[in-house]
Amino acid sequence: MLSDDNETIVLTFTEPVYGNSDATGALTSDDISIVANGDVTASYSVDHTAGSKTATINLTISSSIAPTVTFTITPASGSSIYDDEGEPMASTDEVTTNTATQIGIIGKWLSEGDNVAPLLVNYFSVEKVYATFNANKTYEVNQFNVGNETTTPDLTYSGTYTMTESGTGNIWTIVCNQEVPFAAEASGIFEIVADPEVLWYEVVQTTGTQNVPPTPEAGFGSSNNGSLGTLNIQKYVRID
Repeated sequence: MLSDDNETIVLTFTEPVYGNSDATGALTSDDISIVANGDVTASYSVDHTAGSKTATINLTISSSIAPTVTFTITPASGSSIYDDEGEPMASTDEVTTNTATQIGIIGKWLSEGDNVAPLLVNYFSVEKVYATFNANKTYEVNQFNVGNETTTPDLTYSGTYTMTESGTGNIWTIVCNQEVPFAAEASGIFEIVADPEVLWYEVVQTTGTQNVPPTPEAGFGSSNNGSLGTLNIQKYVRID
């Protein structure tokens, strides 16, 4: 069973299993093969106790993942997984998980060059932005302005966020509850466009302003009822 956050697969066997034919040894990632039915970049580790009927596969997915993706798990070979009697599991035995959950904006992203929103360039001299959206719904955005050649950002924004599939195309809505450097709320929309993968992101701060967030129905460029045009559209490429 693949978890809702696409981070673990719980593998259940019909009997106790081992990594060695003498009924010793826990299973490791060397004993298990995992294949996705879509274009997914991922690594994994395995948690298992010798003689247990269950093993947990810990997935680290560093790419987008479609909601049609499943993972098929098999023994790495015909001499990888054994039962109490020392009989190996056939290499052709397999189990396929349920489909993956859309992870939306979760990941690490970089915006630089022409991808930086013109509004940030023209008014705040922003050169590049690193954004991290974690699976636990926290985020951190590090802003580097023109002339900053160090690894220390000029500004760091962090807080929590919620995201929802809008039902309009592939656009999601997002609400960021900023905690650092000051409390504020920003909301808007995003979409991950494939081939190549680019995150389109448009939000406005609503706390203490008269800003009107863009909507999925009006699409990108609809901040403040369209008065900002494309000035407020930020684009990112995935870096992890």
